[in-house]
Amino acid sequence: MQDVVITGIGIACPLGLGREAVWSAIENRQSGVRVIERLAQTNYPTPIGGEVLDFEPKQYVKPRKSLKVMNRETQLGFTAAELAWTDAKLDEVVLDPERLGVVVGTNNFRSQLEDLIDLYRVASPNGQFSLENWSESIREMYPLWMLKYLPNMTCCHIGIAHDVRGPINTIVEGNVSSLMAIIEAADVIARGRADLVIAGGASTMLSEVDLVWHGGAEMSHNSSNPAAACRPFEAARDGTATSEGSGMFILESREHAEQRGVRTLASILGYGRRCEPCADSQKPTGQSIRQSIEAALAMSRLAPSDIGHVNAHGLATIDDDAIEACAIEQTLGEVPVTAPKSFFGNLGAASGAVELAVSLLGIQHNVVPPTLNYEQPDPACPVNVVSEPQPAQASTVLALNHKLTGQAVALAVGGE
Repeated sequence: MQDVVITGIGIACPLGLGREAVWSAIENRQSGVRVIERLAQTNYPTPIGGEVLDFEPKQYVKPRKSLKVMNRETQLGFTAAELAWTDAKLDEVVLDPERLGVVVGTNNFRSQLEDLIDLYRVASPNGQFSLENWSESIREMYPLWMLKYLPNMTCCHIGIAHDVRGPINTIVEGNVSSLMAIIEAADVIARGRADLVIAGGASTMLSEVDLVWHGGAEMSHNSSNPAAACRPFEAARDGTATSEGSGMFILESREHAEQRGVRTLASILGYGRRCEPCADSQKPTGQSIRQSIEAALAMSRLAPSDIGHVNAHGLATIDDDAIEACAIEQTLGEVPVTAPKSFFGNLGAASGAVELAVSLLGIQHNVVPPTLNYEQPDPACPVNVVSEPQPAQASTVLALNHKLTGQAVALAVGGE
């Protein structure tokens, strides 16, 4: 089995575009959670979240005509992939397209309201929806509408741009999607099926359709102070903030990276993927989190004391944080814990990738990234939360993500 290393990082998230902007925000404790004006104007009850500001996709998407069939998630994912590609110094490298792959984790894509306005205008001539007018109104749809909202479009556009002819896959599994994508990409390389794979996640939780469907569930109501709204594991937490973003990595076999003389940022050490039966009740016990941690330790041959820090899911909801904290404490003891959602909220399918990127940037600076807004410990969350940057005792991070329906993922990565 081939050793798998990370050689490039690309980030597009509420803290900024690119590794420098994101790490600067972390160092300066600048939150990416803000009042979102378009939500405030509609009197949405929780008009806060993490938007990617000053984002101009034309700077990154080529050919530009592709933007006509790209939704917001795909634009962000494509941008993060281009940033990772450049970070890995691949712009002038000639690669074998048969040995290239792409694996991306996404959410189900929701239609943007502007793509549906004309349709419903014709279908509702008097303000009331009429099924009789539906056949006529459907003609108002953009002919290539479907190509904007298929979940695999992010993966496809990245693959087309780089002439990828090797393994390509999309994983749609909610909050665990991007860590699952990174694991799948690492497995593809380890099995010798590819030399290099672009992997990560892209998503937005800010589409109006998503927001209405969720109805503010699990959201913090601290709209008066958005930067302090997301408080993982903290006693005053009252919910998360919905956000958007993308994190992408260049994964290579160690042999391939060494042959082209590029630096390696980290190596994939091991992982665990587990599920507990709670899809109906959506009340997990933490069993799958504990088991995924144990599986990742076993595969990577690490002891709990070898883990420099845990990058926790840290959703900032009352029940979810308590369940995760107990699982971490029971399996890893007093290991330092950081929760990047405190800076930018819940990115959905992209969360795991962007959060892992924050940890890898911390390892490069020899610090454990801090958790924002952690002021008062909660006895129900018995974990060692890092509230200020502290020296890393080891360059190994264990990244965690899980879902209310019982799926959990743990990924061990070692800095180099």
